[in-house]
Amino acid sequence: MQRNWRFIAGKPVEMRRFPFHLAAILTAFATLGIAGITLAAPTPPNATGAVTGTGPRTHLDIVMDARLGGLKFGSISMTAAFEGEGYEAKSVVRTEGITDHVFRQVFDLTASGGRTDDLMQTARYKARNIDQDNIQLIDVAYGPDGAPLVAADPPYDNSDRVATHTSQLRNTVDPLSAMIIPMAAPTPDACDRKIPVYDGRRRYDFVMSFERMSTLEDAKGYEGPVVRCNAVLVPIAGYKRETIRDMRRDPMPISVWLAPVTGANALVPARIEVSTPLGTLVARSTRFEVATGLPARASAK
Repeated sequence: MQRNWRFIAGKPVEMRRFPFHLAAILTAFATLGIAGITLAAPTPPNATGAVTGTGPRTHLDIVMDARLGGLKFGSISMTAAFEGEGYEAKSVVRTEGITDHVFRQVFDLTASGGRTDDLMQTARYKARNIDQDNIQLIDVAYGPDGAPLVAADPPYDNSDRVATHTSQLRNTVDPLSAMIIPMAAPTPDACDRKIPVYDGRRRYDFVMSFERMSTLEDAKGYEGPVVRCNAVLVPIAGYKRETIRDMRRDPMPISVWLAPVTGANALVPARIEVSTPLGTLVARSTRFEVATGLPARASAK
């Protein structure tokens, strides 16, 4: 089989593997599996797909700068609004710098749902994924039984992929909601969990473990106490068989620092590190702002 290789940061990279690795790295912010998910049926959504809440509104605004070997790799932004048991979130993840010329990728994600003291519950998830040649639209709605209904434009051709089964999809969480854990303060319990994630095509687990308590001092970003977690992505279905084999044989270790969102009873990533074939990718917060009593800027409509 003829293989396509390119040189990135002076190192040869096999392109049949690199695109997915890149996508996995870029979406780590939204798919690290750091939500406190349990296998309980989600709260039924209302007619718009959002779960409304009452009470004080807390707004979160995060920007992260991602670099690989000191070179600009991409950027990650997220806004979220929490009000009572409801939440809405929006995230844009994109390649930048030299990576953008090699493999352009943009993820525009929105999500809404409900929450309890223990878990996030997706009601609606939408994604607009852009690469060099395609634009893929995804709309996922979760019903009262916890099963997702997916609409993809253009439709997916999954004939060469491991099929997903209903039992694997029920009570999963979307990639964006998976970044939120409803805990008031960082503790080891935030890390020790396995999170079932579904993005409308791929079903995977993030298996996490506690590493240590720590403190962050990112310039212009978050400063304060955090819990550092280790994670690996474990593919389940929706991938080609060779991709599952390669990812399980050669996982990319991920570290994430979870910081508290004051007033929202939630933790979110303030820093991410991913070990890749090209070295360690580091995403640091350059903005981490929390405000209460403001209108939500995030919307999943």
